[in-house]
Amino acid sequence: MKKIHAFFAQLLLVALAAFAGNAAAQYPDRPIRLVVPYAAGGSTDIAARIVAEGLGKILNTSVVIQNQPGASGNIGAAAVARSAPDGYTLLFVGSGIASAPSMKEVTFDLRKDLAPVSRVVGSQFSILVNPSLNINTLQEFLTYARANSKTLSMACSGTLTAAHFALEQFRQAARLDFQTIQFNGNAPAALAMMTGQPPAGIDAAFSAKGAVTAGKLRALAVTGSKRSPSLPGVPTVAEAGIPGFEAGFSLLMFAPGATPRPIVERLHQAVAATLKDPAIVQKLEAQGFDLIGNSPAELARELEVDIKANEAFISGLRKSGVIQ
Repeated sequence: MKKIHAFFAQLLLVALAAFAGNAAAQYPDRPIRLVVPYAAGGSTDIAARIVAEGLGKILNTSVVIQNQPGASGNIGAAAVARSAPDGYTLLFVGSGIASAPSMKEVTFDLRKDLAPVSRVVGSQFSILVNPSLNINTLQEFLTYARANSKTLSMACSGTLTAAHFALEQFRQAARLDFQTIQFNGNAPAALAMMTGQPPAGIDAAFSAKGAVTAGKLRALAVTGSKRSPSLPGVPTVAEAGIPGFEAGFSLLMFAPGATPRPIVERLHQAVAATLKDPAIVQKLEAQGFDLIGNSPAELARELEVDIKANEAFISGLRKSGVIQ
C-alpha cells in the first residue's frame, strides 16, 4: 500500500511539474497587472510606468499599472499576496517592505506569501524645505531646526517606509528633534511641503526635481554617496556637513508566493532585458535611478539581511518612543 501511495505521489509531482512548465511556456497570454501600492505621481509610480513599458515590449503584452495605496504599501502588497499565483498580478514596491515582518498589523508573511523577482532599480532622497523658510543650506536648516525643535515638523511618505527610515537616520545623525508626519505616498508628502504644512521633509531626489526647478521647494542636500543626476547642483548630506551619512532606497518586484518557478524566472529575464533596452535605460537614468535587476535568489538573500536590519532599527525607534 505504501508503494502505491508513493507511486501516486510521484505521479502527482510529475503532473504538477508538467503543468507548471506548460503554463510557463504559454506565459503570458493576457495583460499583466502591476500593483503599485502608493499614490500615483510618486517615485515608485514613475519608475513602475517606465519599467512596465519595457516589460510590455519584452513579454509582448500590456502591463497595466494599478495604484493601490495605503498602510505604507502593505495594503497593495497584501492584495498581491492573496492573488492567483499565475504571474498576472505583480507587486512593484519600495525596499521599506522589508519592515513588514516587524509590523503587527500586516496581514501577509513577506517570506512565504510573496515570491522575489528582482531588485529592479535604486535611488536616493533629498532633504527639502519650503522657500518661505528662507533657508538655503543644510547648515542653516540644522541651526533653524535646533532653534525650533518644539514646533518643527518634517514630512515623509508612510510609516516604516524607506523614506521614513532615511528621515529617522537623518534625525539621529544630525541630532535633531522634530515631529515626523507620514503621508500616503511621495506625491501627497511633496504637496504638503509645497503648501508649507509641514515646511520641510524628504522625498526621492528625482521626483522632487520638478518642484525644485519650479521654485516650489528648495533642495538642501541629497542622501546618497554621490550627487544625484536629477539635482546635480545639490551637495550630498556628507558634503554639507554630516560626514559619513548615506541613505537610499530601491524598488522591488514580487509575484504571489506560490507562483511557479519557471514563471518567476521568465519575469526576471524580462526585467533584465528591460534594463538593457536603451530607451528604457535612458528614461530611468534621466530620473536618477541606478539600474540593478538582480536575480530572485539574490533578492531573497538580500531581503533577509534587510529584514534583520529593519528589525533592529524599528526596535530602537520603539524604545525611543518615535513609533509605537
